[in-house]
This record gives sequence, C-alpha cells and structure tokens, in this order.
Amino acid sequence: MSRKTVLFASIMILLVGMLAVSGCGSDSESGASDSDNAGNQTQAAAPAGKGSPAPDFTLKKVGGGELQLSSLRGKAVIVDFWDTWCPPCRKAMPHLQELSVTYSDDLVVVGVALGREGEAKVRSFVQNFGITFEMVMFNNDQKLINSFGGIQSIPTTFLIDGEGIIREKWVGGVGKAEYERAIKAVLGS
Repeated sequence: MSRKTVLFASIMILLVGMLAVSGCGSDSESGASDSDNAGNQTQAAAPAGKGSPAPDFTLKKVGGGELQLSSLRGKAVIVDFWDTWCPPCRKAMPHLQELSVTYSDDLVVVGVALGREGEAKVRSFVQNFGITFEMVMFNNDQKLINSFGGIQSIPTTFLIDGEGIIREKWVGGVGKAEYERAIKAVLGS
C-alpha cells in the first residue's frame, strides 16, 4: 500500500469513529433535502441556543393527537431529536425513559422521531422498548430544524426549563448522569 492510501484509509477510519461517538447523520438525515437547505439558509430566523426561548411547535403524536411544546410550560422538558436507525439514539432511549419516570412530577420528555424508516417503525420501537414518554413525528419542516439551530447530528437533545428557556443542548449520545445533573440543576434539587 502506498503512503497516500494508508493516510486516506486512516482519515476515513477516524471520521467514521468520530461519527459513531458523537451521533448519527447530518442535515440530510433531518428530512430536509439539499435544495431545502440551500433555500432556507438566508431566510432562517436566528436559531435558539442556551439561554434563549425554545421554539414552539405542534407535532403529531405517535399514539394519536397532537402535542404543542408551549402547552408544557411550567415543567422542565427534554426534547430529543432522534431516529430508530441511529445507535446512539437507541442507547439514549432507556436513560430518557428512566428519567421520565423518576422526575415525572416535574419533567416531560418528548421524543421527536425523524421517522426515516416510517411511523410504523417508530411505533414498533416505542412499543418494543417500553417507551412511555411523549413521542411525536417530525413533519419535515426545515423551519423547525433551523429554529433549533439546525440538527447536524442525532441525537440532539435540549433541556428546557419551566419558563420555556433552553438550558442545555447535547449533540450525540450522553450518559444518564449527564442528563440527570442538568435536570437537577434546572429543577433546583
């Protein structure tokens, strides 16, 4: 093998490893096409970040009905953008489920399934993994993705306080202890 081939292979292995550690996907995974992204880059509103109000949305619940984020004011909320095919997303689900039960009086967890494999696959995942927290389907609205600062990788997870302010943002999978530390800080416990 030439040095150039070895260097190229090493760089590719490093990039794949970084993707596996940090999360899955890119903007194309969020349901937006490249043409959607090109058209919205100049029109996008300033994205929400830590310390700013969380963008509101209304999305279809996997079990039927709709969920409006602003209806959850008064409780802390975790909003997790994820999908069924993503290993770090799948790994985070049991942590989010446990936290939704442990802090059920003060915290609502909302999974926003990108649904690349379809709603039936999401519904099956929710049932098979015993997910009881709110699960909604992303509606392919690039404005929603842009309003959250763009979802470059999944899972991308936000912690929103009871006043509707984003307090934490995690890109890629994190452990239960990291989520819990931030939840306790927001809840003052």
